[in-house]
Amino acid sequence: MAADGLSVRLARLRSADGADAPAEDDAQVFATVAGCSSSGRALTEQEALTEAADGGSTLLIEAPAGEPKELIQKLSARVVLVTVDVADPALADLASAASALGDALIGVIAVRQQERALEPVAARLSERGLNCLAVIPEDRLLAGPSPRELAEVLHASSLVEGENSDEAVEFVMLGPLSADPGQPYFLQHGTKAVVNRFDKMDLHLAALATEPDCLILTGGQQPSPYLLDRVEGADPSPTVLLAPDSTVQTIQVVDELYGKTRFAGRRKLVRAIELFERLDLTKLSESLS
Repeated sequence: MAADGLSVRLARLRSADGADAPAEDDAQVFATVAGCSSSGRALTEQEALTEAADGGSTLLIEAPAGEPKELIQKLSARVVLVTVDVADPALADLASAASALGDALIGVIAVRQQERALEPVAARLSERGLNCLAVIPEDRLLAGPSPRELAEVLHASSLVEGENSDEAVEFVMLGPLSADPGQPYFLQHGTKAVVNRFDKMDLHLAALATEPDCLILTGGQQPSPYLLDRVEGADPSPTVLLAPDSTVQTIQVVDELYGKTRFAGRRKLVRAIELFERLDLTKLSESLS
């Protein structure tokens, strides 16, 4: 919309319950979107009303899960419903919510759907009488953790803080079991964290040559100083974490983290923008005009 010349403001509504860390994270990301303006902090309902009264541009507000009916009425807002679950009974609840919104509803966006199910999901929404604006596939990068989040969940100490410690990694790789690791194995993926035991110097160096975002050393013991010297001389330099648990335990914890991470960092923003190119912007703009 901004690229089409519209003046766009972005806002994130926080929960009425009080502190809302995910909303604050979202608001900070909104402030980095090129061509749009944003305060960079989550708003209360009253602050959203004040923001809307300013006029002169299109205000897009992300609201918490649920139906903020009173705010919608006060703002005379048009609404886009976003859903993950498109199976019954959740789909029936979605149709009911859409019906309650009446003319205020623009349409529905389904997110985090399997690639092979995109067309069937769109058809299912249409069968329920819902205006499907887009079906967005699930994405590993959007689900991925940053090195800083990995450090927190693994209770790991940071030996080196790299240049991309707040950017998501799409893949977490375990070093190969073969005697000759080589670089081709680690070149399979771009944005990655590599997990190996602290004393596997050959694997660390092979991984380092492929520009990982993060090296996770398991076993809780200090690695060779030579490795840290090589890391600090790398460009870009990766984050190096020392995890206290075994490699198997570490991988298990990391696997459970995927899909529970914050929406933060430039990489996730760029990927989200790419995915939302599937959105029917013409239909959306016509509804807002």
